Amino acid sequence: MTERLIGKREIAVMFGTSHSVAASILAGKGVYPIDLGAGRSHGLRWLESAVQRVVLALHAEAQPKPKEPRPPRVQPVCRLAAMSADDIHRLTTGQCVQ
Repeated sequence: MTERLIGKREIAVMFGTSHSVAASILAGKGVYPIDLGAGRSHGLRWLESAVQRVVLALHAEAQPKPKEPRPPRVQPVCRLAAMSADDIHRLTTGQCVQ
């Protein structure tokens, strides 16, 4: 099976930008064109599968990251509502309260 080679116009359409911007994005991701030389219907060509991989990778990078869950709230050690009346009386009448 042969790979399909696409030109400047096709990569511009796939990225939705000008062909020079699309070519620079591809070069930044390590996808370089094949030069078929001078002449009609020659020039720079990119492998369609490599261009599609870059488009999918850019799309995956642009997706929002899931939020990390909050750490649980620290519960106070001593609650007056959970204490008995005798415990509260001992706390308030003892020498530790000034």
